[in-house]
Amino acid sequence: MADSIQVIISGASGRMGQRLLKVLSEQEQITVVAGLVSADNHHLGKPLSVLSNNREDTAPIVSDLQGLTADVVIDFSQASAFNAVIDYCVMSETALVSGTTGLSQAQFDRISQAGYFIPVLWAANFSLNIQIINNLLQVFKQFNHQASYRIKETHHQHKIDAPSGTAISLAQSLSSSQQLTVVADNKFLLGEINIESVRQAEVPGTHLIQCDFPNERISIEHVAKSGDLFAEGAVSAAMWLAQQDKGVYDLNAILLA
Repeated sequence: MADSIQVIISGASGRMGQRLLKVLSEQEQITVVAGLVSADNHHLGKPLSVLSNNREDTAPIVSDLQGLTADVVIDFSQASAFNAVIDYCVMSETALVSGTTGLSQAQFDRISQAGYFIPVLWAANFSLNIQIINNLLQVFKQFNHQASYRIKETHHQHKIDAPSGTAISLAQSLSSSQQLTVVADNKFLLGEINIESVRQAEVPGTHLIQCDFPNERISIEHVAKSGDLFAEGAVSAAMWLAQQDKGVYDLNAILLA
């Protein structure tokens, strides 16, 4: 591998894609070689500088990854674009870091299969502290059999999927069921875990977990002050993953590294 880690950003014109460009511009050991967008994107064919407002971002904006080479793809796109991205990574033996949410079970199966060929890391949230909270909730589940739990997630009004991938992962840490049921427009059940979704203004992301025990209640709230938190976490994950062997990883692997 070259001294500089070569990176492709999938979903370059989105909110996270543009935050990634900002964070990556501050990393001397990383070079962005292309930004992937949809075929109907009006920035197609232009340099990434039109998205980053950084004249030094001369890499092309493309709609097809064929013929490109990189060490890592950082993917924050949409579920509809995910299959093409992971197929490219497997065929080109390129590591994949993905934070794309709203994936189907079949797409998660693709991630598991890809691990036989490339290093791949998917996370609903790239805050290491969210991973620590997930780990804590698993301990609650193991030792508190009479508890009940509620999760409320609040995000900006532009977020398409609901509930958030982070809320689902938090609920999965608490429930033996993985089945998500829609109760109302903004209310869901994952197993026995109640999830409420709120879309409000420009909120980067807030998750409140209420844990009710017979004689006490514990509330855990994680507030992202800026979306840069997730971009910085994804870039750190990409730098780490570029050094790993093939396999499927999560943020716990980075915590324990």
